[in-house]
Amino acid sequence: MATIDKISYLLHSKTIPMKRLLLLSLSATIATVLFLSGCTKDKVRPFNKAISGAVQKGPFLSGTSVMLYELDKDYSQTGKTFYTQITNNIGSFQIDKVALTSNFVALRADGFYFNEVCGSNSISQLTLNAISDVSNTNSLNVNILTHLEKPRVEYLAKNGMAYDAAKKMAQSEVLNIFNISSTGIQNSEYLDISNNGNGDGILLAVSAILQGYRTESELSSLLTTISVDLSSDGILDNTLVKSSLIDHALLLDTVSIRNNITNYYLNLGITPSIHNFEYYIKQFINNSTYTATNTVINYPAMGDFGDNILNKSKLTFSGSTFSVRVLPQKCTRVKINIHSSDITDFTYVFNSLYNWNVSQYDETNKVQSFTVINSEQAADVSIMLKPGKTFLIEYFENDFSKAAFSKTIKVN
Repeated sequence: MATIDKISYLLHSKTIPMKRLLLLSLSATIATVLFLSGCTKDKVRPFNKAISGAVQKGPFLSGTSVMLYELDKDYSQTGKTFYTQITNNIGSFQIDKVALTSNFVALRADGFYFNEVCGSNSISQLTLNAISDVSNTNSLNVNILTHLEKPRVEYLAKNGMAYDAAKKMAQSEVLNIFNISSTGIQNSEYLDISNNGNGDGILLAVSAILQGYRTESELSSLLTTISVDLSSDGILDNTLVKSSLIDHALLLDTVSIRNNITNYYLNLGITPSIHNFEYYIKQFINNSTYTATNTVINYPAMGDFGDNILNKSKLTFSGSTFSVRVLPQKCTRVKINIHSSDITDFTYVFNSLYNWNVSQYDETNKVQSFTVINSEQAADVSIMLKPGKTFLIEYFENDFSKAAFSKTIKVN
């Protein structure tokens, strides 16, 4: 006979003393409470709320789909899904009548976005994710940081770490990639690139570094690689990714990024308050131990007309006809200065000119400039150099006020 049934039987027996009856009654009450509490462990009273927020890389555009998934105590989807669509170009969304029995949700956004580095809309869609506890909030954002953190949070939480601790650890580990401290920063789903908090500036800095001069597919692949690398131990081990991050950071034009973001919001009738994100990019560049390869803009060994005099590793050339070839990246700006002792030391073949804008030869400074016209295409031209002469070549990449690299070549 079950314990509760036995107690009930004894309570109705006339042969049991009153004192014992009272003890049995108390035992029955305790057993009932324990039984019921065992049945309700980990349960959350069903609740309804509206959840709103914003999706940002730069801001996601109208037409972006946003899915909210309820998660159970093991952070697996329960099957409850809620859908909405962004109907503006600032990335904001709202999902009404979200009926949940769990405090944990995941979000997924798929759409086009404003590229803050290039100052134009993306040509392909990007997917960003987030995980959050909505027990005490109706608002949360989806961004680069929430996306990178999510697999790590899930790994830590599923392996016994409290959710809040897992969130803070994952955020700290992601920011550590960029030499940024997470101290004093609120959870990533509350950050906004158009606001003026420290965390908001950090979000914009990280977003810009990761975007760099990458295509959407390259960015998506990079985010996946970093997320997978971090998920089990919280450490980025991939040296190629590290080099890629510092290479793109070194080229970023932070003045253009600030202007791009500011003008984007102003055109929508919003006055943004952009934090000093430039500080965090400079901090990453100055403190990073990653090895820069300086290969974002490529100067191949050969061009259409022979050896490429712009190839950075080659200093001596033989012959008289060569290529001046560069493979820029979208949104980058490239200018090449060729210095010679005399105007007759070199000449380019006009009808071979492709994607270069060439200045007049500056007789005073003994220099001629070649500037890329379209950064989405290779630039090349045939050039004839006089044997026995030396030439100083200066490379200006994005910042035309200071050469990023220079070399002196000799022609035999």
